[in-house]
Formats: sequence, structure tokens, C-alpha cells
Amino acid sequence: MESISNTIVNILLNTSSDLQLFVLFLFSYGEGLPVIGSVLPGGTLAVFAGSLSQNGVFSPAMASIIISVGGFLGDMTGFLLGKKYKHTKFIQKIIAQEKHQKMWDLFDRHIAIITIFGKLIPVVRSTPSIFAGARSQKTRLYIFYSFIGSVLWGFLGVYAGNKLAEYFGQKFLLFIVGILVLTILIFIIRFLFKKYFKHKKHK
Repeated sequence: MESISNTIVNILLNTSSDLQLFVLFLFSYGEGLPVIGSVLPGGTLAVFAGSLSQNGVFSPAMASIIISVGGFLGDMTGFLLGKKYKHTKFIQKIIAQEKHQKMWDLFDRHIAIITIFGKLIPVVRSTPSIFAGARSQKTRLYIFYSFIGSVLWGFLGVYAGNKLAEYFGQKFLLFIVGILVLTILIFIIRFLFKKYFKHKKHK
């Protein structure tokens, strides 16, 4: 098992640092986007980057900054899309139903908590941005909340991964790789099942 971890580290150490950071940014940006961020293992990636920083692949501070910026830009993209397309039938169907208005009122009142701390919850973290835009939240306030949440998750995820790797050693890195692979496999299996049942339904 340790040999697998060493192989991963050696491959990454022999990869251009610019490419490493670019890929990290892309995943972080995608993790901040609505829908896409719900299936990408972006949160796990922050912990993974932190565990790699223990092996000298990343600087923890640089990885934290890249993940924070990527997540923030992804989140703001979702927010601006929500603002632009808030009058479409699909969005209105979700946010304008009378029976759900109490829930949306709570969403509006607690947007700060949802935006900042929602990023710490897998699947949920990328969802609020598009609805915050569609609900016409104040842009300046949302920028502030999103920035705080992105920085909080970026630094917390990376430094948590760094400390856990320091404590558990190479086993922790292998564990995180396993989670990443499992997440991708679950997504592929779900996609194939949906496609299969959709095809069967139309027969």
C-alpha cells in the first residue's frame, strides 16, 4: 500500500508545478459551479492537496490560495448565472411555487450562514449560488459571504489534510485517493443507470 502512495507522490513530483496548480484550480472552479460541483470531488480534493503538501508536492499556503480563488470564482459564476436566468421557466418553477415560499424565506434570511458554512457540506456546497442570484440577493454582500466561505474551506481543507497526513502517514494519502476514485465511480454508475432506465422507459 505504501508503494502505491509513493508512486502517486513521485508521479506528481515529476509533473510541472504550473500544471499541478492549474489542474487544482480547474477542479476547485468546477467544484464551485452549480450542479457540476455536486458531483466533482472538490472538497475531498482540498484534503488531498493538503496531504500531498506533507510530501512536498504542494506548498500548503499556495494550494489553499488556489483552491480558495477557484472555489470563489466558480461560486460567483453560479451567482451571475442565477441572476441572468432567474426569469426562465425552469428557475421560476423551483423558486416561485407557493408551497415552498417559507423555505425560500428562510433561505433569504440565512443566506450568510448558508453561503459561508454550506461550502463545508458535500453536494450542498455548490447549490446555493444560482438560487442566491435568482432570489436577487445583493451582489456585494454575496461576494463578501462567498469570499469568506471559499477562504474558510480552502485553508481548512488543505491544512486539515496536511495535519492528518502528518499524523497517519502514507495510509491517509491512499485513503483519500480511494475516496476520489470511489466518488468518480459512483458518478459514472449513477449516470449509466439513469441513461439505461431512461432508455428503457421510452421503449
